[in-house]
Formats: sequence, C-alpha cells, structure tokens
Amino acid sequence: MKRFLSAVAAAALFASLGVGTAAAQNRAVVSQWGYANAAGAAQNGHRNGAVVNQNGRGQYARGVQDGYRNFLRMDQYGTRNSTSTTQVGSDNFSATGQEGRRLTADTIQTGRGNVAGVAQIGNGSRAVTDQDGYNNTSGIIQIGNGQDVEVRQRGEGNISVVVQSGYN
Repeated sequence: MKRFLSAVAAAALFASLGVGTAAAQNRAVVSQWGYANAAGAAQNGHRNGAVVNQNGRGQYARGVQDGYRNFLRMDQYGTRNSTSTTQVGSDNFSATGQEGRRLTADTIQTGRGNVAGVAQIGNGSRAVTDQDGYNNTSGIIQIGNGQDVEVRQRGEGNISVVVQSGYN
C-alpha cells in the first residue's frame, strides 16, 4: 500500500510539473518501450498538455483534447492495458495510472474545471469516468482482481469517490 500511495503521489507531482511546461502552447510527450505499444495524442486549442508513458506489451493509449488549458497524463505497465482520455472545454485535468494485466480506463470530460483520476493495480479491472459540466471531481482506485466501475456525472460541483479492494 505504501508503494501504491508513493506512486500516486509521484504521478500527481509529475503531472503538476507538466502543466507548467505546457503553458506556452500545446505539448505532447510520449515514451514507449516493450512490444506492440501504440499511442496517439490530438490537441486542438491552446495550452493543452499530454503525457503518455507505456511499458510492457500490447498497450494502447489515446488522448484527445479540444479547448484551453487541459492536461492529461496516462501511465501503463504490464500487459494488454488500454486507456483513452477525451477532454473538451477548458481547465480540465485527468490522471490515469495502471499496473497489472488487462486493465481498461476511459475518461471523458466535457465542460470546465473537471478533475478525474484513476489508479488501478491488479487484474481485469475496468473504470469509466464520464463528466459533463463544471467543477466536477471523480476519483477511482481499484486494487485486486475483476473490479468494474462506471461513474457518470452531469451538472456542476459533483463529487464521486470509489475505492475497491479485494476479489470478485
């Protein structure tokens, strides 16, 4: 658990550092190694930032941003991971971290000031975050095997927190 919390804290620190460097223009940073990795980042607007890191085999990452001052970070380790993040609007932030096997995370944010974070460790987990509106916050943490989460928020100022641990 200590290792997990340290990794999440480090990811948050690196993500906040990336926001400062993306202030002048759109910026995308992709690092890959392993076997059959794929990544894509498309940005339209100004001051958007995207960071994608992958390791292992068979991963896929997709980041799409349209608007202003949006930032996303995706990290993947293990095998057969997949993540997709789409942000439309301004001042949206998304951080996704995955470790393990066969994990999928999809984040969709439309509006302004939305924050989404997903951290998955284990096997077979799936998380979906869909937020539309203003100043919504969602955080999902899954540890273990076989979890499944889906969060949809519409409107303004919504907060959701999901923490799952164990097996099913």
